[in-house]
Amino acid sequence: MKTVYLTGAPAAGKSTTARLLREQIPELKIWEFGAELTRYVRERAQIGSQADLRRLSANVVTPEDVARVDKELIEFVDANRGTYPIVIDSHPVTKEDFGYRITAFSDAQVKALAPDEIWVLFTPPNVAVERINSDAEGRPQIDHEQARMHTSLQAGVAATYGVATGRPVYLFDSSIDQDTLIRRLSDRLSN
Repeated sequence: MKTVYLTGAPAAGKSTTARLLREQIPELKIWEFGAELTRYVRERAQIGSQADLRRLSANVVTPEDVARVDKELIEFVDANRGTYPIVIDSHPVTKEDFGYRITAFSDAQVKALAPDEIWVLFTPPNVAVERINSDAEGRPQIDHEQARMHTSLQAGVAATYGVATGRPVYLFDSSIDQDTLIRRLSDRLSN
C-alpha cells in the first residue's frame, strides 16, 4: 500500500490521471490539494470554486492557509497509510502575476509525509499551452517559456523532496497515450 506524492505543472494532467487511477484501483485514496485548499480558503476568503482559487492564487491564499492544509494532509496520510494506497495530487509552484511562487513542504513536513515514491507528470510546453488555452479552468494563460519554467521548477521541488526523504522520483510524460500512462502508473502503485 504505497503513498505516492504526485506533482507537475498545471495542465500536466494530475487530477485526471488520479481520477483514472481510482477507476483502476477503487480502494485508492486521493488527496487533491487544490480542492482541499479551495475548501479551506472558501471559508475565509469568499471564493466560489477551484477556478477562482487558481485565478486569484497568491492574492487570496496565504502561506498560513497552505500550512494548515499541509497539516490536514499529513493527518489524512497518517490515518490511511498502510490500509489504502494513497495518491497526493499537489503542485507547490504557482504561476502568479509577478512570476512564480513556491509554497513547498518544510523538511520536517515532507519527512512526516514520507511518500514511498514521488511522481512528476510533465508535458511538452506546446501541449501545456494548448491544454490551458482550450480549458483554462482559472489557470493563467502562459507561453512556451513559462510552461517550460513551471515544469522545471516543479520537477526541482520534487527532486528536493526525493533527496530529503531518500525516496525515488519518477518523471512521466503525460502527453503519451492515456491508457498506457495509467497502466504504467497502476503497475508502479501496485509494485
